[in-house]
Amino acid sequence: MKTHAPTNAPKTAIGYVRVSTQEQATEGVSLGAQRDRLRTYCKLHAIKLIDIKSDEGISGSTLERPGLQAALQMITRGRANTLLVAKLDRLSRSLRDVCALVEDFFCDDRYHLLSLCGMVNTHSAAGRMVLMNLANYNQFEREVISERTRDALRHIMAQGVRLGPAPYGYEFSQEADGNGRRLLVPLADEQEVLRKIRDMRADGLKLHQIARRLNEMGIPARRDGRWRAQRLSILLRRQGTEQVRSIRPTGPRIPRRHDPEAATARAQELRAQGLSLNQIGQRLRKEKLAPLRGGIWHPAQVAKLLQEATRGDKEAASHRALELRAEGTSLREIGIRLASEGMLPREGGIWHPAQVHALLATEESEPSTQG
Repeated sequence: MKTHAPTNAPKTAIGYVRVSTQEQATEGVSLGAQRDRLRTYCKLHAIKLIDIKSDEGISGSTLERPGLQAALQMITRGRANTLLVAKLDRLSRSLRDVCALVEDFFCDDRYHLLSLCGMVNTHSAAGRMVLMNLANYNQFEREVISERTRDALRHIMAQGVRLGPAPYGYEFSQEADGNGRRLLVPLADEQEVLRKIRDMRADGLKLHQIARRLNEMGIPARRDGRWRAQRLSILLRRQGTEQVRSIRPTGPRIPRRHDPEAATARAQELRAQGLSLNQIGQRLRKEKLAPLRGGIWHPAQVAKLLQEATRGDKEAASHRALELRAEGTSLREIGIRLASEGMLPREGGIWHPAQVHALLATEESEPSTQG
């Protein structure tokens, strides 16, 4: 059972700052700028700042970050009672992760979360409401950015623009064609390596034998410097000297299909059997159920399937809310728990206390109506 600390206890804070790879050079989001803001805030409000933990070049899509985990451990060990961030999205852009943090750390008076931007302060009910609304908006913003980036890349590829580095044997020149695309020019030394690879292949050597010879000769490959059979196969196919082998199945080929309803139902069955997200993804692929864009099922995709299955499931949410209410949980905390467990309202967002109250009223009225 959670204990409650006095609300007038002196504030001691652990600061947390983070930048992703894309944001490191962005003005106002650098680690130094965030640290300065935290120190200034603590000085103005007489808060004792114990330490500032940081994560550099790590995405906010996961809570498994060394800096964040170190800050949370310092709080649980009693070194401080407040986690301080410059902005909520430095902590996380995932509504589910924010709900988990609130449930585990900031839902009572032991520990508190302060965000300098957005008026987030879990000391009050209003601050907690603002926190959940901002977390919901941050997740929406992340999904919109992802969609825009994906659409922009598709447009660029449709225009024939090459993405990524120049292929082996070539480099980008400073000259451009009529569409503004940089031209590829051959590299003499790498072209000579390509000629050796073609000659060895023509002599009947297998790909792994060619790779071993190149490594023994001290000829470095790009990236990690080691030649491998798969990398050689890609180079030869790109030059048109190697064909992709197709293995004919012994029986009739069953095509994969994208069937969200079937995949969701099957994922729920497998989850009820105790299978992990990774195991569920492997079973779905084996049963010829494919994600929207084909390929394999990543654990995050399986988790989203299970989450969408419970979205709007009023009966399950009502039953769970009644269980939590019986444990003495408040309406606000019940809403947080429901969201963290993947049970969201049909219209999205979070459960407000009035909605939780309606869930409890529905569940409590069912026995009498059935009688």
